[in-house]
Amino acid sequence: MEDELYEAVPEDSMDAEAAPPQVADEAVVSASDAPKPMETESTGHYEWEIHNFAKLLQTDKQTSETFEIGTYLWRMLCFPRQNAQPHRHISAFLEYPEASFTPTHLSPKASFKLIIKNFKDPSKDFSKCADHLFDSQQVDWGFSQMLPLTDISVASGYLREDGALVLRVEITIQRDERFTYDSRAVTGFVGLKNQGATCYMNSLLQYLYNVPLFRKAVYHMPVPENEEPSKSLPVALQSLFYKLQYAPSAVSTKDLTASFGWNTYDAFMQHDVQELNRVLCEKLEEKMKNTRVEKAINELFEGFTYNFIECINVDYKSTRKESFMDLQLDVKGCKNVYDSFDKYTEVEVLSGQNQYKTDDFGMQDARKGILFESFPPVLQLQLKRFEYDFQRDAMVKINDRYEFYDELDLDRDAGKFLSPTGAQQLSTGSSSAPRNAYKLHSVLVHSGGVHGGHYYAYIRPDGKQWLKFDDDRVTKAEPRDALEGQFGTGDDGGYGSNLKFAKCSSAYMLVYVRLADWGRVMCDVTKNDIAKHLLDRLEREQADKEVRQRDKQQAHLFCSLKVATDADVVAQVGAANSAYFDLVDHDKLPADRCHYRLRKQTKFADFKAEVALRTGIPVHRQRYWTMKRRNNLTHRPERALTAQEEASQLVDLAGIRELPRDGPQHHRAAGGGKEAKVALMDIRLYLEDMGDEDEAVPTKDLCSESNKKGSLLLFVKHYDPVKETLTCKGHHLLPATGKLHNVAEMLLEDDEALEGAVAGGEAQLWEEVKFEPTVMVDPIDLRKTLAESGLANGDILIYQRKLSEAEAARVRYPTAQGFLEYVHNRRMIHFKKLEDPGAAPAVTLELLRGATYDEVAAALAEALQLPDPSKLRFTQHNVWSGQPIRNHIRFRSCGSLESMLQSGQRSAGAQMPDTLYFEVLDLPLEEMEQLRTVRVAFHNERGEFVGEQHSIRLRRDSPVSELLTELATRLQQQPAAAPAAGASAHSNGGAEAGPKVEAGAEQQAEAGPGGRHQGAEGHAAAGGQAAAGGQAAGRAEEEASLKAAAELAAAGRPLRLLELRDNKIHKIVDPTEPVDSLNVDYWQWRAEFVPEDQLPEALGPRDFIMQVAHQLPPPLSARAASAWAGTAAASTAAASDAGEPMDADGGSDTGANTGDNNNNTNNNADADADDADASENEGERPVVGGRRGPKSAEDVLKEELAENMPGAAFGDPVLIRVTETDTLGKIRARLQPLMGVPAEEMARWRAIFVGSRPSNAVPSEDKELAEDLQRWRNGGFCASAALAAAAVGGAPTQATLVAPDKLVLALLHEDKGLGHGGAPRRAAPSTSRYMYEKPVKIYG
Repeated sequence: MEDELYEAVPEDSMDAEAAPPQVADEAVVSASDAPKPMETESTGHYEWEIHNFAKLLQTDKQTSETFEIGTYLWRMLCFPRQNAQPHRHISAFLEYPEASFTPTHLSPKASFKLIIKNFKDPSKDFSKCADHLFDSQQVDWGFSQMLPLTDISVASGYLREDGALVLRVEITIQRDERFTYDSRAVTGFVGLKNQGATCYMNSLLQYLYNVPLFRKAVYHMPVPENEEPSKSLPVALQSLFYKLQYAPSAVSTKDLTASFGWNTYDAFMQHDVQELNRVLCEKLEEKMKNTRVEKAINELFEGFTYNFIECINVDYKSTRKESFMDLQLDVKGCKNVYDSFDKYTEVEVLSGQNQYKTDDFGMQDARKGILFESFPPVLQLQLKRFEYDFQRDAMVKINDRYEFYDELDLDRDAGKFLSPTGAQQLSTGSSSAPRNAYKLHSVLVHSGGVHGGHYYAYIRPDGKQWLKFDDDRVTKAEPRDALEGQFGTGDDGGYGSNLKFAKCSSAYMLVYVRLADWGRVMCDVTKNDIAKHLLDRLEREQADKEVRQRDKQQAHLFCSLKVATDADVVAQVGAANSAYFDLVDHDKLPADRCHYRLRKQTKFADFKAEVALRTGIPVHRQRYWTMKRRNNLTHRPERALTAQEEASQLVDLAGIRELPRDGPQHHRAAGGGKEAKVALMDIRLYLEDMGDEDEAVPTKDLCSESNKKGSLLLFVKHYDPVKETLTCKGHHLLPATGKLHNVAEMLLEDDEALEGAVAGGEAQLWEEVKFEPTVMVDPIDLRKTLAESGLANGDILIYQRKLSEAEAARVRYPTAQGFLEYVHNRRMIHFKKLEDPGAAPAVTLELLRGATYDEVAAALAEALQLPDPSKLRFTQHNVWSGQPIRNHIRFRSCGSLESMLQSGQRSAGAQMPDTLYFEVLDLPLEEMEQLRTVRVAFHNERGEFVGEQHSIRLRRDSPVSELLTELATRLQQQPAAAPAAGASAHSNGGAEAGPKVEAGAEQQAEAGPGGRHQGAEGHAAAGGQAAAGGQAAGRAEEEASLKAAAELAAAGRPLRLLELRDNKIHKIVDPTEPVDSLNVDYWQWRAEFVPEDQLPEALGPRDFIMQVAHQLPPPLSARAASAWAGTAAASTAAASDAGEPMDADGGSDTGANTGDNNNNTNNNADADADDADASENEGERPVVGGRRGPKSAEDVLKEELAENMPGAAFGDPVLIRVTETDTLGKIRARLQPLMGVPAEEMARWRAIFVGSRPSNAVPSEDKELAEDLQRWRNGGFCASAALAAAAVGGAPTQATLVAPDKLVLALLHEDKGLGHGGAPRRAAPSTSRYMYEKPVKIYG
């Protein structure tokens, strides 16, 4: 017997990570000398005789014996009458029976030939060939129509004289190229495994690792000796870098993400790479404080900008120096990286309304810009490949061609990017400032579109050879792949009308290393840079991992055996580890004594000898029983191995191995999970110590299919109701014909613990049947025999002394049945505070599964010392995200603790959550659920949000009118607190302003470099004064609005409630509607006073109430865009010449196409808009020679506005009064003062009527709307009389309400993030519970 035939399996080897395959195809050799998988081909053949072939029926599927070729087990399948209609052929297949539980990297790829032998003429042997990868999805492969049945006969030679047919298979196991590539051998580097969506993190980590000075700084971080990598960011990063430097294969990042505090949900969510880079470096900076590497990150990545604001007409200049760790460079509009730096350092002139306010000279024209004081040794450039497109209302990827270079000179053109100090040092050749010449080190790439893609990196660690780091694969690359190949293609990165997604790759991050610092940054890093205690630990972990990988690489050569004895059963059953049910969990057995890993060719006799050495049980006393997983999920011994089985090899015991049950939930439990990493055959056995030969029951006398009266193998447990303990007493071999009352008496007599205490006592017997999903412990009739009771091998008997009534009253669980039901139902539940779900549990309680809602609340209230359990509200746990689910558990909606724990997301077989979140309310939950909390934002007459959001709690059946009454009461009380509240609200509102704010220089100066400290504020005092002035003006205006609201409320002016969706009014809420019907978790709710001109007494039958909303223009053709620009220019000029607001009675502005105005338009417009005045009244083209002439540019614009839906809505919509005699010009004139927009600005806006579906209406500016309004009224665009009454405050009205969700007057213009009078627009807080963004967080 050779030593290398078997070896003990270390306990932790069962949890080894997946690794590339390394399997051998040869005779037994030492593990260290085993060759890698499939580097050489393995061949073999097998012949199978099928007797009496002609007599076999259609249903007689034939299966060959299992045979081994190339260390894999195979068998052939034959359907004598074909496996499908028309049943005219013989079907033959080759099957790999272990495919269902073979890991993908070990699945065999084979070329094979199936041959039907011809006994008369071997040259006429019939054959077919195939190639196939045998995996869990396709376990067999072959030919349904192998050979026509008419050709198979003795006469044709395909049947032997005795009627037998012979099938032969010749198999060649092919080398699988997918798993033989060795990144370390080819490139000297290894990759990182992708956890699901962590490719973005992998590319960043590879770049950081390949900056050796950064790696050395990480190694030099002091860490405790016994710190776990999964709980410490420094240790995890040190371990990761060590493995990248010395591991032979791809490295896992699970310890690192665990140290971040991430769960599986985070691993499957792509985060922003720049944000991750900053957060990671900031976290490392914290860990490096007060250590020898405290400034290491700053010395590598930190540069400084020179931000200035210089007055033009007076001698005043404000400068500020700020640090950056990376730079964000524009891609849109830039041809190359130098263009981006030009744009970054472009000087902006602050004049007009954007003048800069100084302390001494007041408002002044000024020049504002950013230059660079110094650049870092390692320059990180973030390319802005992803931007928000307002036209499309979506994020888009910028795939424009953008060039970058192998070398970057930032001192070019006499240092035009440098500050005055830097430029002077450059001109004088000062040695104190290094030359800012850089060499490209890394290119981080995104391949795909905005909605999904893949990240990888090109890096040249030695400055010469480019390598591609693509998750776990590292390959050599050409320079053109890293540079020209990542310039981008210029394709549209977003999506157009056909929703086509771009799939190109382009660089999104560039890393340059300064040539002067190249040698220092790219230094050598050796094991000497790692602390000795850390190095010893990492080397030990790496050696253990290599052993585990070797086991996985050779898994298909081995068999895993796990053997349990009585001692193991006794040790596992009992109160010590709370294992009361069933017999033994083989996975929890001590590996050194009970786990064996042997070659498949090992003789079973050799295995028994090894067991004798480990357990001390002589070979002649060993009897092995197969284990069976029963249908009721219990795992029990079934039968003893036969003498023939014990005389065979382990490979011949494949029939008794543990196979995965149907469904993935049973895979791990049945031995098809982690065991497959060390062996594909997993055999679990129970070892019976038969004792002395004269006392042993021969195997032939055991109960079996052929011997129903033989001895049964039964296991015995004892229950003590006083101590509430359940212990296993081992096994007994009992005759099936024996009486159970004799068995009970024997058990009590043999129990030493009960000696002298059972005189006159009566025994009770129970059979432990199952424990999932419910406990089944049945009482046994002692009058019957074992056979009559239906007992079988492996069954469990529980015995106890029967208690008297008095004794039973003194114990909690007088019977074993009651005790086991209690054990099965008890749960340890962790209760966490809902407001802090990431914190440790506030309390952990033992509760029963069947505990009612009230019992759970009472138990928690008692533990928390709360006087009233009814004020507790519970929330379930999301098993996937590790966070609370969104909906609370309603009062008494769950009948038991089990139903309270089930979130509806638990897959079959998965463990039930053991966490509940709680919160303490200010009133009982039952009472609170009868109430509805509505968050309402009050808006003034201009549609602007003022004050603060109001949370109003009412009974669910209360009408909306009560909500409005309560709001009116609050508005009357609010002005007294307005100054403080207004200041806070205004400050908060500024933070929520739109994407582009043009409120003055002091605010624009905040948009600075893309480093950690962004912004370039001028002089601090001047900026502070300007900000204070702006806030004071905002507070004064808000106070005035709140005061006016209080006066209107006191005067009894009616309020109306509006439902807003996506910055549009969706509906006006009927005051009689119950508040319970309001969807308060999704939409915005806005209340406002009905304007005076919309009160019922001011309206007539020819009046309409209509919504006006701000929307982005749709995408336009070049000709339509030029027409828009031309008319806008003409109207702006006219408005500027007038020098006053537009007249409500008159003239035209944007889009006016009449008479002289069109001539003016033509004089100012692009050449494409020369015909913009054609037939404005009817929108028709002029007739020339009997045919219509070409469309004018204005016609094209109108058509496109009519056919295309506008972009996203923004800002605050309003309801206005419209009459039949109104024109767009008159409406525009009324809207201008309401919105506080300058005449020249509003002249550039277009107004169109947008329905719920195209086409839109684009009427002329001076055309009365009577005809259109009547058409819309008759076309079903108007709301009911009840909603019309709601719009005017609840009273009946003769006016018509145009349904806001069906028709809207859209003002098309750019969103500048401004509100009334050019002030930053303040958005109301969101009421939605589901609108949130998950930032990158590192908790470790």
